Amino acid sequence: MSRITRVSPSHLVGPAECGHQPHFYRTENARLNYPFGAFLQEDTLQPCNKPISFDYRDVPKDIKINPKSEKEFSDIVSSETFKAFSAGAHETYLDMRVHSLVGRGGWVGASLFFGGMYSLIMWWMQSDVFYDAAFAYVQNWCVFAVFCLIIFYDLFRKIPMPVRFHQKNQEVYVWHKKVLYRIPWGECEISAIVDKVHMGYGHLKDGYELTLWLNPKHAINADLTGEKHRRLPLTNRMSKHFNIYCYWEYIRRYMGKDPSLWYEINKVSRRPRLRNKISIETFIYLVPALLIIILFYPARFSLMVNLWRDKWPKEVHEWTGEECNWH
Repeated sequence: MSRITRVSPSHLVGPAECGHQPHFYRTENARLNYPFGAFLQEDTLQPCNKPISFDYRDVPKDIKINPKSEKEFSDIVSSETFKAFSAGAHETYLDMRVHSLVGRGGWVGASLFFGGMYSLIMWWMQSDVFYDAAFAYVQNWCVFAVFCLIIFYDLFRKIPMPVRFHQKNQEVYVWHKKVLYRIPWGECEISAIVDKVHMGYGHLKDGYELTLWLNPKHAINADLTGEKHRRLPLTNRMSKHFNIYCYWEYIRRYMGKDPSLWYEINKVSRRPRLRNKISIETFIYLVPALLIIILFYPARFSLMVNLWRDKWPKEVHEWTGEECNWH
């Protein structure tokens, strides 16, 4: 059931979460520049540098923040935001992962669900007089192979580069679909949008997305004159919008050089890895553990084992002043 209120055909109001209630509008900029912009309802966050205020006395039950805490955003939320989305931070820049990585695993869950349903149906059909065991044997292996390929694709498709927010240069670097973008922070276009069709199971739930719109004029290695902006989802959530606004407020404060914002200076990629040798006893426990990780933490598993990764073009290393390909 939707919790979004329609004030007018061009104005939606989301529910209040932690004291923040977003308003989404149809804008002329979206109509002219964004794909399907005439149907898009957005809360424009940048380039207007829109600050978000949170009230921790008004915390929904499923958001894990202590409402009695007197700590501010930097202490309560920023460390969790960094751990959830960051590929690493240096003294002068921060790399933030995009949704195609952090949201990985949807096809894994769907394959396991439909695979289980298929198994139950085939088990029930064994009592049917027309059940052909030989045909069913071949069919079952074919279906099993298809589900395995879907899971393999979801876990091992190419890991995208994060978005590099360069605090010192006040620029944003993006490598997306083989196009390199160099965006001045003051011209960066970021908005929160309502996406109930794709994310909300066809309007059954509310869906929210934090989107970075890639302006063709900022493309370095390609002439995109006359094309619409390209959409790059940074993160999305169903039902709750709190997390997407935390992501935005984190990078807004980072680019504004907020001295209290928490982040860890990294010398190596924040990539999950196995650091100890694996004994036979450990391996016995590792197999079910890996199955649990694949099911509940597919993005972490993909980061740990997937070797098919993009790399920054050499221009980004020149702008940054060092070579770094964090994922």
